[in-house]
Amino acid sequence: MMLRLLKYVAISFCSACAVQNAPQGGPKDETPPVVREISPVPGALNFTESSAVVVFDEYIQAQKLRGALVSSPPLSGLEFELKGKKLSFTWDENQMKDSTTYRISLGDEVGDLNENNRIKNLQFVWSTGPTIDSLQYHGSLNKEGEGDFDALSVWLVPLGVDSVSKAVFSTTPKKDGSFSFYYMPSDTFDLLVFEDLNFNKAWDIEMEPFGFQKNIFSLPDSSHTTIYYYAVDFEIPVLDSIIQDSITYYIDTATEESLGTISFVLGPHEKTLHLWCTHSSGHQFYMTSGPHSDTLTTEYITLPPGDYTISGYQDFNENQVWDGPSWKDGTKGELILEPQSFDLKANWDLEQPIALPVIPTKNEN
Repeated sequence: MMLRLLKYVAISFCSACAVQNAPQGGPKDETPPVVREISPVPGALNFTESSAVVVFDEYIQAQKLRGALVSSPPLSGLEFELKGKKLSFTWDENQMKDSTTYRISLGDEVGDLNENNRIKNLQFVWSTGPTIDSLQYHGSLNKEGEGDFDALSVWLVPLGVDSVSKAVFSTTPKKDGSFSFYYMPSDTFDLLVFEDLNFNKAWDIEMEPFGFQKNIFSLPDSSHTTIYYYAVDFEIPVLDSIIQDSITYYIDTATEESLGTISFVLGPHEKTLHLWCTHSSGHQFYMTSGPHSDTLTTEYITLPPGDYTISGYQDFNENQVWDGPSWKDGTKGELILEPQSFDLKANWDLEQPIALPVIPTKNEN
């Protein structure tokens, strides 16, 4: 009996010794991996190979690298492999152009294995010729509609093309909508921003929302342009006749004290405004205002109390429908008002300003 007990204790002791836990305590690791080796070296000249590699001082992870990986100009067949501390890249041979600066951007998607401390703006930069291009272009996106900025693609394409098939340079915006192109030649491009809904790394004009700016030129300093992008089309509200009739009857039969009156204040606008005011019940009324060089205050109208939302657009071509952007014609989308809400109380006289968007109607740099 004693022998069996000793065997049990010995087995239990050995099993406990075999379990290893990570040491507890100590400061949290907040340091990103350090690059120990990189090829090509930053700014390498006359580099014509079809592979690149970077080695770090610790094990790494890059779970979302595929979605963030961008090469400019594009490199066909660009793939990567991660093994321990080493990250390798390959691309199709014999495609790089002579005397051209290339850049592979990894974004912020490489981090250490344990805490995923990210390396910021990791990239390869080299030239197939004797010099490195050093010009740059910066911009930001002003987006109508929902969705994240970093889900969009920003392309620079050859100047004046009617059909866009691929980018000369490409990048992904940051979460705040800002974007940059670096190591660019002295040249002029057209800029396209779109959401790659089907993830085919191409712009499908019939189904993918977009914005653009023509005649973008690279500069040695920090030039900056705001690009306007529409994630959604403006849909003209449909008036419900039953709701409209019931509200009209309510206004006609209600006491003056149970209703409110409102006047709208509109800033100067060069084109006709089409506006819809919608009550929380679904009741709507339509307003239009022709061009005005000064601030305009409308006459007071009587309405039921409650919460209201204003929507609308500026009709640049006076065709009474909202027109989105056209790449071929070079026309921007008509300006959409940011939805604005207000509360009208019973027996109140309210003077409500309407904020109009200030967006250039011409191609401006």
